Amino acid sequence: MNRFLPLFLLVFASSSVYAGSPSLTIYARSRLARPSYSSEESNAGFAVVRDTVPLVLQQGDNDILAPLVSPMLDPASVILRDPTGKFDFRILLQKFRADALTEQSMLTRFEGQTIPFQVKEGDKVREVMGKIVRAGYWNRSGSSVDQTSAPIIEIEGRYMFSAPGTPIFPKLPEGEILKPELHWKIAAAKPGKVDAELIYMTDGLSWQADYNAIMTDDGKMSQFTGWITLENETGVRFDNSRLKLVAGNVRRVRGGLSITRASVGGVERVIVTGSNIPTAEETGPAIQRRTFDEYHEYTLPTPVNLSDHEMTQVELVRATNVSAVRSFIYDGSTVKVDSYGLDYAQLDSGFGTESTSKVAITSEFRNDSANHLGVPLPEGQVHFYRPNSEGYLQFSGDSNIGNTPQNELVRAATGYAFDLVGERVQTDYRINDEDRSADESYEVKVRNHRKDAAEVRIWEHPCRWRQWEITAQSQPFKKINQQTFEFVVSIPPNEEKKITYTIRYSKLPPRR
Repeated sequence: MNRFLPLFLLVFASSSVYAGSPSLTIYARSRLARPSYSSEESNAGFAVVRDTVPLVLQQGDNDILAPLVSPMLDPASVILRDPTGKFDFRILLQKFRADALTEQSMLTRFEGQTIPFQVKEGDKVREVMGKIVRAGYWNRSGSSVDQTSAPIIEIEGRYMFSAPGTPIFPKLPEGEILKPELHWKIAAAKPGKVDAELIYMTDGLSWQADYNAIMTDDGKMSQFTGWITLENETGVRFDNSRLKLVAGNVRRVRGGLSITRASVGGVERVIVTGSNIPTAEETGPAIQRRTFDEYHEYTLPTPVNLSDHEMTQVELVRATNVSAVRSFIYDGSTVKVDSYGLDYAQLDSGFGTESTSKVAITSEFRNDSANHLGVPLPEGQVHFYRPNSEGYLQFSGDSNIGNTPQNELVRAATGYAFDLVGERVQTDYRINDEDRSADESYEVKVRNHRKDAAEVRIWEHPCRWRQWEITAQSQPFKKINQQTFEFVVSIPPNEEKKITYTIRYSKLPPRR
């Protein structure tokens, strides 16, 4: 018998699954790739759980079994304390078990034995006897472990790579747990009762921002709506939870061997939300926004129930008549250099000449109060809609945006123009080893097959070296930053515009 059981009942009887209302701080899941400090870092989303655990302690050592916790808990992150600081106790020993009893583990326990399986055939149910030849095996890949293989069941001398039905086991094995367990050995200086605060980090809880934008023919957004999408994959419910959400690039290093929890087949994924196009009458408490450290924190105004395997959406921002600029950008080079090192291949004549013919469609808008926004926008995906000739909204593209502070420009690329074609050709390249310089010339064309004129922004990138200047050009250009300069051309219907330029690189590294 479990020696922790009597004290577990004493603690658990005075609380539900979570005593009172748990408080969750959920960190955003990132859709955008970023440079990583370590292969063990992750932007998959996680949470800090705060709950109250009523403790009844005797003087000396106490064995305590905590209320239900997330099976994806990080044991090293656990904090148990008296928030008032008046009661003196400390944790001498902590044990965490997440391997709760499952059908798969039961098959493993009875491997080699013959058991009945319940098989449904229409409205009838019958039993067949099957021998568990193999329950499955553990597959280790890198730092994770997953049990993914199918069982092998022998029935009357024939073999199946799946269970013929629901297995019926003769008994439950001793020592197994039915749900994740967190045990403590707690030393108390004196007997007493205390409502201790339990804090831990867990995977399986995440959130992300999603946005919907309705565009008008003049390029503006008649409506811009942002949603917080919460997802609970921890395996437990969090009822009546007070939620705080943190947006920003928070570094978290993960270590150790992790057990991957298999997804449950056939689970319904519920979206709890109102209309995605709210009316003016649909008003309520707003989400509170404030800064936390170097990040942004959002506090939901009312408690939320987070069921396992459920997605929940809460409105984040709503704006109308947002001014936006729709642009065509021909960014022809397929080589983008984020930093310049002593890479001698950058001096080869063919470097940077690869190109694409696609012309991107972009929408730009400023996130400020004058433009009916002016709130911190967490990174997320923007879904763009636009009315067709009949007035029906049609999907016109998706774009990911990064974390955008107030008063910053948002640029969203939604796709590529069908009737605009770009062409980019290197026309000359000469390198002078004596004065360590190189001169390179390009010809860029854009053809417009539309029925109306198009203004296209042509972006070029000095990809060979950090020291550069434009020594000749067919028309004026604008330097956007150290790695990008721009030409703007207006192209009549069914015509082509061409620009040419020569760029000089100086102070090049000497060639070997």
